[in-house]
Amino acid sequence: MNLFYITVEECESHNLFPFEEDIEVNEAIDSHYLDYRAKEVLQIDYTRTVIAFTIIALVLMCIVHSFAFYTIRRPRYIIKRLTALLHFMTAACILVLNEVFVKAVEHEREHLADRFPDGGDSEYGFSFVFSWLVFIVFVVVGLIFLFVSHKRKADMGEDDDALAQEDEPMQLGRV
Repeated sequence: MNLFYITVEECESHNLFPFEEDIEVNEAIDSHYLDYRAKEVLQIDYTRTVIAFTIIALVLMCIVHSFAFYTIRRPRYIIKRLTALLHFMTAACILVLNEVFVKAVEHEREHLADRFPDGGDSEYGFSFVFSWLVFIVFVVVGLIFLFVSHKRKADMGEDDDALAQEDEPMQLGRV
């Protein structure tokens, strides 16, 4: 074992919903945010937030990719605008994930000496940079979908432009 590195021999799973006894015994859990007045254990748990927003972001990514592939077959302007909105929502989830991660690391440095010993140094790594790149890509792609989502005019299109005809308003019923 090196003096500057701590080797982890075995991984441990996180208890996302600890009991009051677990919190009192475990020093790695921050008991600063316990509220005994409500007779419940209320704890700021960044891990639960990250897991929830990760699931939301993954679901949005699947939906947004299906909408993007659908616009290749049927380039309707409203579908493109909806795809742009979904790209922006996914980017917002990734932004929240990154900010919660930064705040969690800052909180652990200040309050949890077991995780960050005095004089210890840490860095975010390439995955953190990669998540910011993914955020930028989703914002740029959302802007692209937003700017190309204009209505096609049937008068200015080709003679056999059925897709432009679909973007024209229709009058349903009697005239």
